[in-house]
Amino acid sequence: MASSETGLPNSWARGSLWGMTKCVQVITFIGAGGKTTCLRALTQEIVSAGQRVIATTTTKVFPEETMNSWRNPNPPPFEQEGACFWYVNVIEENGKWIGPRLKAVDKAIGRARADLNVGIQELLLNVSASTNVNTSKSMSMRGQRTVPELHDLYWVVEGDGARGLKLKCWESHEPQIPQLSDCVVLVLDGGLWGRVLLAEQVHRPAGCLDLIGQVWNAEKAWRYFLRSPLFAPQYGHMSWVILLNIQSRNSDNGDLVKTLEPLHDLKHRWAEIEREVRDQEYRPKHLRIAAGDAKEGKLLWFDLW
Repeated sequence: MASSETGLPNSWARGSLWGMTKCVQVITFIGAGGKTTCLRALTQEIVSAGQRVIATTTTKVFPEETMNSWRNPNPPPFEQEGACFWYVNVIEENGKWIGPRLKAVDKAIGRARADLNVGIQELLLNVSASTNVNTSKSMSMRGQRTVPELHDLYWVVEGDGARGLKLKCWESHEPQIPQLSDCVVLVLDGGLWGRVLLAEQVHRPAGCLDLIGQVWNAEKAWRYFLRSPLFAPQYGHMSWVILLNIQSRNSDNGDLVKTLEPLHDLKHRWAEIEREVRDQEYRPKHLRIAAGDAKEGKLLWFDLW
């Protein structure tokens, strides 16, 4: 049944990138066709909400000019305000920034979380002492806190390279996803939908030769998803989003139609293969499928589980 307000099925939702990821603390983008756009848009959205963000890459990127930069083997200080891009070195030949190693990113995230938890405990103990509030009751409020001066620190990570192409296949050492990621977003260019997939549109096309020369539709897309990192055992503890990045070019109604078509097709195809997927040994704990313009923050999505 569709909502009378939105015209969308009741199980669907619309919103921005941050809403799409459930506003979690560590978000990693992989794939192709808009990862850097997503990183910038999400970082700006989180900063606009008054929070602090460390953006980084576990691979290599061109210099990031939309936020402050931090070149150092160690992460930016916990007290840094706004957004900062963390990298460790520069490739002289092309000027690309080299991000920290994967283990260094996980270590930094873990340390930041530990520091924040200590700060929360100290703050609540001080509050309970000054207001004569029961300490155990105060500590139980941790999950409900809204402390303006003790903001969370968010992480936005680009964990893949695709050389500006529209679709990504992976070698054995790819992608580079921090294990402490709360949500991983697999990005692909939504403009591929309904068109013949060309080898020159794919980074590492040898990984999907059976899809080259075929019309990109729900059947082909699911074939691609099922052998992507989405279903790899080492990432099963994370929530995942498949994002078809579709640039807005027409009227709002025209963009909505372009967004709805692939989502409906993917959901219909899912109904046909659901039993096969559910019998797989490994799958993520949560999977959301989304489409729309990531840069403009105009997205639709639904959850499969």
